[in-house]
Amino acid sequence: MNQSISTNILKRPLTILVIFILLLSACEVNNYNPENYWPQAGDRIDMVENFWGPPDDRESFYEGDLLIVTYYYYDEGVYIDFVAGEVDIVGNL
Repeated sequence: MNQSISTNILKRPLTILVIFILLLSACEVNNYNPENYWPQAGDRIDMVENFWGPPDDRESFYEGDLLIVTYYYYDEGVYIDFVAGEVDIVGNL
């Protein structure tokens, strides 16, 4: 009986530690900075502007009911099409 009590005491802190480690590993860490950021599909306009600043040029147009906004970053050599405020395409200039 003493052995089962000590086993239960050891299991509880170990269980709590395992749960804590799993929760920490499940958290998404954002290691983006302006030097290593590259826009990905689904990134928002404000996120792109936060890392790359305002575009060198921009244009917008409607395709049906969708507003498409294109940002041009000449120093990076890319254009970015945003659909519904999120990155859809990143292309080379």
